Amino acid sequence: MRSKEKVQRLIYEILSILKERKHEGPQGARVIAKELKNRGFDIGERAVRYHLKHLDDKGFTKKPGSFKGRIITERGEEEVRNDLVGERVGFVIGRIEELIYKMSYDLESRKGEIVANISFLDSEDFEEAIITMQKVMEAGYSPSPLVKVSGEGEKIGHDEVPEGKVGVATVCSVTIDGLLAGEGIPVSPKFGGLIEIEDGEPRRFVDAISYRGSSLDPLEVFASKKMTSILNVLDTGSGLILANLRSIPISARTPALDLIKRAGEANFDGVMDVGAPAESLYGLPVEVNQVGLVVVGGMNPTVAVEEKDIEIETKPLELLLDISEMRHVREYV
Repeated sequence: MRSKEKVQRLIYEILSILKERKHEGPQGARVIAKELKNRGFDIGERAVRYHLKHLDDKGFTKKPGSFKGRIITERGEEEVRNDLVGERVGFVIGRIEELIYKMSYDLESRKGEIVANISFLDSEDFEEAIITMQKVMEAGYSPSPLVKVSGEGEKIGHDEVPEGKVGVATVCSVTIDGLLAGEGIPVSPKFGGLIEIEDGEPRRFVDAISYRGSSLDPLEVFASKKMTSILNVLDTGSGLILANLRSIPISARTPALDLIKRAGEANFDGVMDVGAPAESLYGLPVEVNQVGLVVVGGMNPTVAVEEKDIEIETKPLELLLDISEMRHVREYV
């Protein structure tokens, strides 16, 4: 990596760290330097302070009053979204493949780790939020009704829940991929998009982004643009939800159908439909010798919470979580 590219990457990583830790408050040079070392940049605290000063000058970071450390600004977050897109192409698909490989959950024993998304919201909003999540999950628009709830000061994944906040872990749709891969069925993420629901039935994808070559999680893109209408689906049976198209080999269709049935019995019921060989599914193409699967988006419950104007921060594809730590959402309502 050339020197200019290395500095650009370093700046991107500093801003990313501040964005990821935004809910924890201002971050000092020591914390940032430690996290940079984990990401392959062993530059020390003095160098971090140097770069933070330049980021302050550009308006990407700032000191919040008399507090030590820095927080990221809106302009800085925009820079994170736009910067190094070329470098990040393929990052999402690589992350998905890594999580599929590492997932250890076994359907027979019902033990092991699944892939989870992590969300943080104000404690005062939790009751309304969890009721909304329950409605989405029990309507079948989530990969699973299982959740983990952590109060302030408790650990949820790698993070400690901040003061005044509640942390909620939900099942990521990549868990379905992991279940398939765990039984020797090769699965390939193809598209993430918005699927139209009409009178309670899926009709077509109205918009979709290919996972291959994407620098961002497609579902995160649609969620950030507020293009869903999940609450309308719950109220009227019609609207737009997040969903994915996966593909598997034709020869794996029958064992996949068997697995999907068994997964449903274990509270993993996220597959909306399985197509015929080489048949397009809800308007999206499926390759020759492949079969398409439509899987509901794991972000649907938290996006529905956002639709109610409740502030919630969600990290998709965040981590592996032991299933023993999760409970049915009804236990929290």
